[in-house]
Amino acid sequence: MWVTFAFVSAFLLGCYDVNKKISLQGNAVIPVLFFNTFISSLIFLPFILLSFYTPVLDGTMVFVPKVPLVTHLAVLIKAVIVLSSWLFGYFAIKHLPLTITGPIKATQPVLTLLGAMLLFGERLNLF
Repeated sequence: MWVTFAFVSAFLLGCYDVNKKISLQGNAVIPVLFFNTFISSLIFLPFILLSFYTPVLDGTMVFVPKVPLVTHLAVLIKAVIVLSSWLFGYFAIKHLPLTITGPIKATQPVLTLLGAMLLFGERLNLF
């Protein structure tokens, strides 16, 4: 069964890369990346607002806890690292063929994970 999921995932990621390539044709990288990130971030907005203003999400997996400033700074540093990775990935997708960028981009999550583990001491868990 997992082989089927792997093929479906690979197909959907390929479709995602093709759509990014199409969206970058005739457009600048920074605005495309901004709107992609902005629209994707809107998904998390209800969880943040519900966690901050109501007890509805208390004890659930999507609860967003209040954290100290040091944690916010660590998340900001990690966001800069991930954003720079995405920025380079978008420029590569725009200027190179997908047959080159696809396999290289497939290593991007692994490199991000290694960076998080080495720089921030993060550990994998079930989630």
